Amino acid sequence: MRYRWPGEYRSAVVLSFDFDAESGFLFREPEKAKRSLADLEERRFGPRVGVDRILRLLDRLRLRATFFIPGWTVEHHLPESTRIRDAGHEIGAHGNVHEAVAFLDRPAEEKIMREQLAILEGALGVKPAGYRSPSWDVNVWTPDILKAHGFLYDSSLMGNDVPYELETSAGPLVEVPVQWLLDDAPLFRHVYGATNAIADPGRVLQMWQKEFDAMHAEHGCFVLTCHPFISGRASRIALLEELVGHMRRVPGVWFTTCEEVARWHATNERRS
Repeated sequence: MRYRWPGEYRSAVVLSFDFDAESGFLFREPEKAKRSLADLEERRFGPRVGVDRILRLLDRLRLRATFFIPGWTVEHHLPESTRIRDAGHEIGAHGNVHEAVAFLDRPAEEKIMREQLAILEGALGVKPAGYRSPSWDVNVWTPDILKAHGFLYDSSLMGNDVPYELETSAGPLVEVPVQWLLDDAPLFRHVYGATNAIADPGRVLQMWQKEFDAMHAEHGCFVLTCHPFISGRASRIALLEELVGHMRRVPGVWFTTCEEVARWHATNERRS
């Protein structure tokens, strides 16, 4: 049976942005981060340029998005984080210094969870409903930690293309699924020594349009994951605008946030 969306909607579209800034680099390569201005500046493009372009795009399109922001980013790029909040976009948790939780035991992961939530609450006044694990790493105990801290949903796993549930010791946690095909980093970010090549935005637009068309026919949940330091580049902003234009020509598309998708699932689909 195909997934049921509100009213006459046939599919859902979420534009999500992981506002990492320098945090991921600081966690994964702390020694190199002490000397590599080049790597730091690549990531500083996000708060310096990318966030503003994305916010202006969303304002033009009259769309709300979901931003997942590490605690470190909030502390070190507070004006940009505040602008995201004040523009009415959802803010979700995304680690403290973008820690890959696969490297953490449960006590360390719980400590980092408390730290990031304290920063979001103290600096932005935000108690997030959702969480996205840095690098989409999830341990078997992560859902229990999330549920214990009051989260409604996670958005880090790829077990479906509609919302589903993860069982925890404290009850179900909604999963708003992601997928690598709809992540800008593998497509647009050059990595020295890797075989990937920077993709032509035109080819990515065509690929994302095809994925959307197929998912819409299947009543799917299209969750696009972008990063301000990657998709904040001018041609990629144009790509996003053209992609939304294509989607808006298709009837029955619900443009929404991760939280709204999760709340719909929790209050409606769970009872069906």
